[in-house]
Amino acid sequence: MGETLDRLPLPPGPNWTNIGAALRASPPTYLLNLFKKYGEIARFKGAFTVYAINNPDCVKNILTSAWPQYSKNTIDYKVISAVFGNGLVTSDGDDWARQRRIMQPVFSSRSVNSFDNVINKTTSALADNWSKQSTHDLIWLDRDMSKITFQVVSRTLFGTNIDHVSDEMIDILDLLNIHPMRLSALLRLFPWIPSPSNKRFLRANRRLDEIVYTLIEEHQLPGACQENIVGRLLAAKDDDSKASLTAEQIRDEVVTLMLAGHETSAVSLTWTFYLLSQHPEIEERLCEELESKLNGAPATSSDLAELSYLKQVVQESLRLYPAVWGVSRRSLDEAILGGYRIPKNSYIAITPYVLHRDPNSWPEPEKFDPGRFSPEQIKSRHSYSYLPFGAGPRTCIGAGMAMLEIQLILAQLLQKFKVIPITDQQIEVEAAVTLKPRHGLKVRLEPRIK
Repeated sequence: MGETLDRLPLPPGPNWTNIGAALRASPPTYLLNLFKKYGEIARFKGAFTVYAINNPDCVKNILTSAWPQYSKNTIDYKVISAVFGNGLVTSDGDDWARQRRIMQPVFSSRSVNSFDNVINKTTSALADNWSKQSTHDLIWLDRDMSKITFQVVSRTLFGTNIDHVSDEMIDILDLLNIHPMRLSALLRLFPWIPSPSNKRFLRANRRLDEIVYTLIEEHQLPGACQENIVGRLLAAKDDDSKASLTAEQIRDEVVTLMLAGHETSAVSLTWTFYLLSQHPEIEERLCEELESKLNGAPATSSDLAELSYLKQVVQESLRLYPAVWGVSRRSLDEAILGGYRIPKNSYIAITPYVLHRDPNSWPEPEKFDPGRFSPEQIKSRHSYSYLPFGAGPRTCIGAGMAMLEIQLILAQLLQKFKVIPITDQQIEVEAAVTLKPRHGLKVRLEPRIK
């Protein structure tokens, strides 16, 4: 086996990459251009060698067939763990397996669908606020989407509103949401270095801990409501070991759910509104479906099966702008992927942003076309050509919650408002932990006349 591997070539790629320039520009765009020039499996060198894997069969092997051979022990997950701690996103090995077993029931379909009322009430409050705006007023759509999704995640986590700290929490989480390979993020691995970015980070992280631990302690008081995610986590036990989660573990899961749970949904909603505004014929078709099925009422979880085009619109938006635009792994052994040799301890990058633009799977890949997600087209595609929530054992545990939230918020707001981005603004993608509009998104609102 070793001799066979030695005879195989390494993947092609440039001899050197200016990583700083690539990060300042757009890492997803750099990786897309790498794919176009060198093919589905390529490598590039910066501070270390990166193996970019964009072949669906190889992605399936890494994330599913041979997933134990690929670790999350990579530098970017180490950087993210400075915020997330040892939550589900960053943990690995036996720790992750135990945490997943404990948390899985909390995110069952039945459990998640029970939050539809919380989502709709929160959306109604935003709709009431929007109705007070004139058609000349400008609002920051990305900020409103961040606020509403934070309110949803805080209410489902804690069973009550924590609006008294919501603005502060959103600012903290936004400060922490930067690309993990940027210097200011990498410095988090060395907190004793007194750089300005480290000082800001440590202050924000301390304040984040103060808020979260206080909220957890309140849930441990006699008579505290337990019909929420934190209550369920406090009560959850591992079937095998009968162990409960510690306060620190619950803190890590809560912070993970807060950042991953609100930010991913917020950017997905922002991009979906933007795409619909640029394709009025698709928006009109979607609004006709909503009107015919809901007649102005909010959708419930049970309504979504009848709103097939709504789901297709969201799926296509997540294809073009996947909130989690890239994931990484470290190869624990030498491997063969696509006929190339991948050395042991290699850094492997899988980029949904690039996978979702492979013309072999997605003809006219830059075109916004919800019809790609008709049942017939889904059947004809490789299942690992579309990864908005990852795949395999480590598929995002909150995928069902995210899809429910995005669809219900869209269904209610689109029936009441037309969202119109102003024309004199630059729409540019920024790859932080999530894929967000670099300059935000300013819009006007027009009420829909019934």
